[in-house]
Amino acid sequence: MTQQMIQVAGFSNSGKTTLVEKLVICFTKENFKVGTLKHHGHGGELISLDYGKDSWKHRKAGAVVSGAVSKGELQLNVLNEQSWEPTELVDLYKNFPIDVLVIEGFKASPFPKIVLIKQADDLILLSKLENIFCVISWITLPKEVQSDSIRYYRIEEEEKYLQFILQKLKGQDNE
Repeated sequence: MTQQMIQVAGFSNSGKTTLVEKLVICFTKENFKVGTLKHHGHGGELISLDYGKDSWKHRKAGAVVSGAVSKGELQLNVLNEQSWEPTELVDLYKNFPIDVLVIEGFKASPFPKIVLIKQADDLILLSKLENIFCVISWITLPKEVQSDSIRYYRIEEEEKYLQFILQKLKGQDNE
């Protein structure tokens, strides 16, 4: 099976992380191996998982890549002088044993995406973003922003939209 991608996009506090969690649970129940990638769009450094540990000391000494391995788990920290391009990160994930990569954020990326609309101001995303296959909304969407090629759900229709997304992942677009 070729690794698939689903991107979850929306503005801050629109429910992206909650939806990603639900997708991971849904997909793993169906025996998909899932990877996730989150864009930390708030700037600043990430909080290090290994602060004060040997791999952290390696980076402080000048290593641009450091990792720690324990049994079947690997933690990597990779410094890059430029911002990471989403396509570079997707290429990296292709090395891991996963069936689907769920990406949170990176709104402008070209991957197949689910867009969350929490308020009227968020509707701008529907005209700015590409490759949208599903919209999950907290508000009633005006007809003029809807497209026949996109599925629309209300946030409370969780079972319906999870089933649709799962069927799309399996290559069965019918509801």
